[in-house]
Amino acid sequence: MKAENFTTEWLANQKPARRTEIADRGEGSRRVNDRSGLVVRIGPGGASKVFFRWEDARDPATGKVRRRRVRIGAWPTVSLADARKAALQARTLDRAENSPSADLTVKQIAEAYRRDALSHRKHRSAAWSWGIIETHVLPAKPNARRAPFGEWSARSVRAPDIGAVVRAALVRRMMELSSEGMPGKTIVRAVGGPAVARAVLGEIKAIFVHACATGTLEATPAAVLHARAFGLRKSERARFLNAEEIGALFAALDVTALLDGTAKDRKLSKTVRLGIAFQLYVPTRTHSIIGARWDEIDEKAKRWTVPVHRLKLRKEDAAEARPFVVPLPGTALAILERLRTEAGKSPWVLASPKDPEKHIGEKVLVRALSRLQDGKRLALREGLTVHDLRRTWRSLAMDLGIDHAVARLSLGHAGLEGVEGVYGRSQMVEQRAQAAELVAAALDRIRLGEAAQVVPLRER
Repeated sequence: MKAENFTTEWLANQKPARRTEIADRGEGSRRVNDRSGLVVRIGPGGASKVFFRWEDARDPATGKVRRRRVRIGAWPTVSLADARKAALQARTLDRAENSPSADLTVKQIAEAYRRDALSHRKHRSAAWSWGIIETHVLPAKPNARRAPFGEWSARSVRAPDIGAVVRAALVRRMMELSSEGMPGKTIVRAVGGPAVARAVLGEIKAIFVHACATGTLEATPAAVLHARAFGLRKSERARFLNAEEIGALFAALDVTALLDGTAKDRKLSKTVRLGIAFQLYVPTRTHSIIGARWDEIDEKAKRWTVPVHRLKLRKEDAAEARPFVVPLPGTALAILERLRTEAGKSPWVLASPKDPEKHIGEKVLVRALSRLQDGKRLALREGLTVHDLRRTWRSLAMDLGIDHAVARLSLGHAGLEGVEGVYGRSQMVEQRAQAAELVAAALDRIRLGEAAQVVPLRER
């Protein structure tokens, strides 16, 4: 298309023999390709002179961008200055709307974050983060008159909108969720609270930071938000059981009867009750025991070898990591013997009572402890979680005078710290085996009612 530097005088003198379209180079422009986006259509003999511009329009069905002509107005009713101004404003808006972030929704930038960032994390960690996003972020409705948050344009989100999503996550409420391990089925569960709200804010921040880092957005509206402003303070849990509470837990689980084979069936299966007891005697992380297979356990050697993929490691450390050898004290072996009876031919140590070909769900032990406390079968001074069992084991080890490095390794932490930890890579299996037997003996004394006092190995 021919281009000219439009002026009012030039427009007045144009009288072509036939209809002609000429592009405006723009006021002060010298290069042929430097155009304002304005076009004039001049009729034969200059009878009519109409300004228009080109616009890129995206087809919602195919996503393809097509050009279309948009009329601005006839000259001289619309002056050249006004026509140029209208064309410039439209071009600026068009560039913004067709930028990489224009039509991207919050859900789309969240999926990009999942693809580019979460995919590099360990499966459990990535699944947990995406679960927070799917449950509490995308379906949130910070504005009751608008669509769910996931459908909002990412560029339209403001800090107050994110604040509303975080505050909604603070509220404890019942929600229908997909049933773990049972496709197509749903369950109603209580969700929300300070910990969830903190996680929601963290994930939203990560989503928008990723969008900025990849050039999709220019700024993140979440940058000004801080967890403390919402009263969301991260606190280290310090809960552990004293001897009396340990005895109450053993009684609630009916552990002694389970071990001698006289325990009666309950709504809480024997497998689950034995699994909780095992966690107290063998302080591994829940993820390690949930997926444990019988071929990992050597009962004669009194050892359980946890494979690398079920250890808590940073993804970059997993390549050089080795399987973790866990010493098994006598009572833990007795628990395993009963679990083998419950499992039958299943390859899983904690086989699902409903489907032995599968292990129990990831959260079954957590929920079982909650159910024990909600049902008043287990009355404690304050709430108990599965992780508190590990802290209880560690506290008993301290009372027994067990070496700090040995106790740390027993929990799956680094035994030595600082430079010593870099060079000292031994798993100290024999030392941990002795420690395991000592703590197990203390637990047995409490379970059998022989003593409520833990006897230390040496004077402090």
